[in-house]
Amino acid sequence: MLLNPFTPSEIASAPEDFFGRAQELKALERSLRQGSVAIQGAIGIGKSSLLSRARLMMEGFGSDHRAHSVMAVGNKDVQTIDQAAQLLLGSFVEVDERQKKVKFQLGSLLEMESTEIARNFAEGRHLAVLKRIIEKGYIDRVLDGDELLILAVDEADKCPAPLARLFRSIITHTQQQGVRRVRFVFCGVSPFYQEMVKEDPGISRFIYKTISLQPMAQQEAAELLHTKMALVVSDAEERGIPLGIDPQILDRVLNLSGGHPHIIQLLGSHLVENESEDPDGVIDSADLLKSLRRICYEDRGRVYDTTVHTLELYGMLDSLITILGLIGSGFPSRISRRVAQAHIKTEEIQWLVDHDVLSTSLPEEYGLVDEFLRVRFILDAAETAADEKIAGAYILDLENVRDYREGTDYWNDYSEVEPEE
Repeated sequence: MLLNPFTPSEIASAPEDFFGRAQELKALERSLRQGSVAIQGAIGIGKSSLLSRARLMMEGFGSDHRAHSVMAVGNKDVQTIDQAAQLLLGSFVEVDERQKKVKFQLGSLLEMESTEIARNFAEGRHLAVLKRIIEKGYIDRVLDGDELLILAVDEADKCPAPLARLFRSIITHTQQQGVRRVRFVFCGVSPFYQEMVKEDPGISRFIYKTISLQPMAQQEAAELLHTKMALVVSDAEERGIPLGIDPQILDRVLNLSGGHPHIIQLLGSHLVENESEDPDGVIDSADLLKSLRRICYEDRGRVYDTTVHTLELYGMLDSLITILGLIGSGFPSRISRRVAQAHIKTEEIQWLVDHDVLSTSLPEEYGLVDEFLRVRFILDAAETAADEKIAGAYILDLENVRDYREGTDYWNDYSEVEPEE
């Protein structure tokens, strides 16, 4: 069994697990000095990892220590402002109602007595409790110097409306009280921030920056993939396991992923697992095609089914299909903005951008936030085994990938398949 260092199901926050995003980290840290922040993007784009890494950096030891932070995770059961306050309080406050003591878990444990807070907790008045705790007399006992208190909520897309009401209430309260060191960070799938603003347009002036997370830069994505694959090869050598990796396959993984970190982790993990389950001494195109099918129909199948359903619901499916038809061959997917705007309405393009279908990271072109959505469409169009064979060759561009299994029935004649223009 080969070592598999890819972690598609885990949040990457430790320095050894976190790759790239230097500019985003700087922007987040700098922005928190000025006000609250919203982080949004597509599923698996690295929002939670960015938030987690930033929290650890700002909670560093010694001169690097700049903040205390707490993390709550949104859920659909949160329907009211008081439930949203309870969500946050549960992450750092414990009340001993019998002894009338409040315990703050922010770094070291701090206890204080408060009959009022204990009574409010017992009566379920969690918003009142949260407001009381962040008042100057209490918060100054927790924070030293210019430390910040960061109240972070991940998966904010699960309950954007009550979070908007909570945010407005707390920020207004802190400003009236002269408390200037409390910050919120909301993190979730797009377009949760637009939903928060729809609930209360006034909150937009309290969010200093909205970070719309895009796929990783090519160099950062390559560092992630090559570093982890090097670990696989090194471990195999130490254990005497013959293993090679077609370098063109790694280039193809980078192109297919489009810099999407979760897709890189998924592809890398499945490539290693496929070679472990059916070893032939090389990670090659056969392993990659198996990985594509598993990701599109198993690992992320529900994501793509939901995406297609949403597109149909809002009448945007035909618009996306038009875009895909204009892209032509090759990965990563790119289309001139001018060409796209000549074929579909401006408001339709904006909808696709707002819902993280199209990427605007390039100045004159649109791309796809998730390249595998296009892969899924291509595979869905294959009705027979022969069609699927052609689709696989088209996706992998197999005429340019050396095939280590030529001679087996499944891979015969792949070199004769011409990708579509």
